[in-house]
Amino acid sequence: MVFKGSVYMKKSLLVILVFAASLFGDISYDKAYALYDQGDFNSSLKMFKELADDDQDDDAAYILGYMYEYGEGCEANASKSQEYYKIAARGYYWNHQDNPLHTSKKAQKHIYETLDKSADEITEDTIKQYTQSLYNIKAYKANFFLPVSYRYGSEYTVAPDSNHTSNQLESEFQVSLKYDFAPNLFGFDEIYSIAYTQISFWQLYVSSAYFRESNYNPEFFVLFPVPSIPYLKAVRLDVAHQSNGRGGDNERSWNYLSAEFNFQTGFFFTRLKIWKDIFSLKYNTDLMDYMGHGEVKFVIPYKKNLLSITARNPFSEYRATTIDYTYPFFGSNDLFLYVKAFTGYGETLIDYNHKVNKIAIGFSISR
Repeated sequence: MVFKGSVYMKKSLLVILVFAASLFGDISYDKAYALYDQGDFNSSLKMFKELADDDQDDDAAYILGYMYEYGEGCEANASKSQEYYKIAARGYYWNHQDNPLHTSKKAQKHIYETLDKSADEITEDTIKQYTQSLYNIKAYKANFFLPVSYRYGSEYTVAPDSNHTSNQLESEFQVSLKYDFAPNLFGFDEIYSIAYTQISFWQLYVSSAYFRESNYNPEFFVLFPVPSIPYLKAVRLDVAHQSNGRGGDNERSWNYLSAEFNFQTGFFFTRLKIWKDIFSLKYNTDLMDYMGHGEVKFVIPYKKNLLSITARNPFSEYRATTIDYTYPFFGSNDLFLYVKAFTGYGETLIDYNHKVNKIAIGFSISR
């Protein structure tokens, strides 16, 4: 198929697409277009080709079609122009007609674009990894495996009907995924998501290795970007359930509503989360005394380092503090050294009313 129309119409369409892409595009696209805008067609052509050929970027493919049509940074080539126009057309069609997550991906990029940018390129890459997911099913909280998790100066709860004993040394792992299933239903650029998180504590170093405790946490939430209020970047509303799935006297569970406020000051991120239990706490009537009604999390990215500190129920004698640190293994973008320290109450639901002190080390595949 040959694209018809006047040069003026094509230039107008190009301007519209470039403007839209500049709002939602990632940093590599922005760099390519900045060079194009400065008239450096040779360099921008190479970058657009990489985006179109390797990343299947439809916007880059359209611009390549235009550049090959009019000989910008290359000799005019009608065949190549038509090839890239077709790639762009197919991509736009399938993304918009058959993939409802295309708009959601754009909305994710839009939220990222509202953040203040760091002049340090490495720090900015770390911020992008922290704030943006890239796939339909995405990492939600950290996904980690900590083969060495050492408890000191405290005791675990062992179920009365259990024949197991607990060791100070165990392993723990967490799987946490989310799915963004609908964007912008009411025109606020909001994203609707479902998520599931499971954290398990494995007594790997006893003679009969067993899972001491597992906690299951399904959620439904909606995230609203907030571009007009200084420092406040997003608000999230959440309905969730958490339990250990044991049943009977060892059952620990609760349902809750929560509101989360995400702030950025310079390159310092703060998340304030408050929650309210709903329905009855049948199996653990005093749970909220230990879990409190909220937490605050501070996240500090610096170059390739990412440090977070979470304080839950901070003004109570039953407070808890978690410190997490990640650093890329061998420059990888998807494998990280993970160090975690915890002290306080509520590490697990079975132990919610026991103070636990731990330090653990391992690796994660998301931040």
